[in-house]
Amino acid sequence: MSKIITVIILTVVCLGTAEVNALIFNDGGTHTIDWTIDQPVSVEDSPGGDFTTLNLVEGGEIVNWLNVFDYSRFNMSGGSIGFELFTYDYSLSTISGGSIAYDINAFHESNIFVSGGLIGDSLNIQNNGQITFSGGDFEIDGVPVDYGIYTALDYTSGTLTGILYSGELINSDFEIYDEASLKLVPEPSMLLLIGIGSLYLIRKRRP
Repeated sequence: MSKIITVIILTVVCLGTAEVNALIFNDGGTHTIDWTIDQPVSVEDSPGGDFTTLNLVEGGEIVNWLNVFDYSRFNMSGGSIGFELFTYDYSLSTISGGSIAYDINAFHESNIFVSGGLIGDSLNIQNNGQITFSGGDFEIDGVPVDYGIYTALDYTSGTLTGILYSGELINSDFEIYDEASLKLVPEPSMLLLIGIGSLYLIRKRRP
C-alpha cells in the first residue's frame, strides 16, 4: 500500500511539475537529444493529433524525470535519465541502451520495450500497461521462468533478473497492478513487437 501511495504522489508531482517547469515536445516532429536538459521533459502529441518522437542518444542527459503521453514515442539508445521514466496513455517507448537511475513506470495502455541499458530500482506497471524485456536466462525471485506474459494473477510483485539482448544484466524489483503485464521475449520477437507497435501507433493516433 505504501508503494501505491508513493507512486500516486510521485505521479501527481510529476504532472504538476510538467505543467509548470517541463520542457515540452509536442509538435508532432522527431527530436534527437544529445545534450543535457536540466528540467523535467514531457513528450506529447501535437494539437493536431500527430504523435511526437523523442530520441535520447549517447551524450544526451535528462537530469530530471521524463513523461511520455498520448500516442507519442520515446526511443533511448544511449545517454541517461537522472530520475524516472513515466509513460501514459497509448505511448510507445523503446530502450536499447543508456541508463535510467530509478524506476520505470508504465501506466494506462502504454508499452515499454527493453532490450538493453541499465535500469534502476524497480518496475511499476499499472492499468493495462506493459513492459517487455528481450533477452534470456530470466528468473523471478530466483526461479527460472519461461518466455511469455505475466500478470498480477501470476505475480503481484517480485524481483526480475536476467540478461538483456544487449548483454547487460537486469536485476529489478517489480509490481503489477490491475490488468497490466510483464512480458519476456527473445530478440526476434522483440523486433516483431516494435514493428507491430509502430503500426499500432499510426492506426491509433487521433484524427
